[in-house]
Amino acid sequence: MLVILVLAGAGAPRSPSALLGAASAIVTPLLKPVYRLQAPAQARLFGLASGGYDGAAARLAVQATIKSAPVVVYSYPISPFCVEAIAVLRSAGVKESCFKVVEPGAEWFLLGPAGSATRAALAELYGQTSLPHIFIGGESIGGLFSGTPGLNALVADGSLEARLRAARAL
Repeated sequence: MLVILVLAGAGAPRSPSALLGAASAIVTPLLKPVYRLQAPAQARLFGLASGGYDGAAARLAVQATIKSAPVVVYSYPISPFCVEAIAVLRSAGVKESCFKVVEPGAEWFLLGPAGSATRAALAELYGQTSLPHIFIGGESIGGLFSGTPGLNALVADGSLEARLRAARAL
C-alpha cells in the first residue's frame, strides 16, 4: 500500500494551503517594502559587529549553493510558508539526494551575521528578501506564493513536474 501511495504522489504535488495563500496576499504587499530596506541594513549592522559585511563573498556563496543541487530552498525552520513549500516539493516526488534546504536562521529577525549576509545577497541577486526562496535547476522560481512565478503558480498550471524533470530532480 505504501508503494502505491508513493507512486501516486510522484509528479502530482499537492496544492499549497489556501489559508497560507490568503495570508500571503495580505502580508506580502505590506512587508515587502520593509524587508527590502531591512535585509541589507541588517547585514551591514551585523557586519559592523563581526568585522565587516562582504557582499561579494555572500553573493558568490549563494551562487555556488544554488548550483549545488537540482532543487535548493532557502528556508526558515519555524516559518509556515517555508515548511509548506518544502512539503509541496516533497509531495511532487523530489528525490532527497536532489534536494538541499539551506536555513540561514530560524526566522528573519533571528539571523546572525552569516544569515543576514545570505538574505541580503539573495535580495541583491534576485530581488527577493522573503523566504522560502526556491531554485530549480539553478533558476529562481521565487517563493511559495510570490516570485517568478512562485511555487503555487507552477503547481496550478501543471508545469512543476516538467521543471523538476528538466533539473533531474525526480
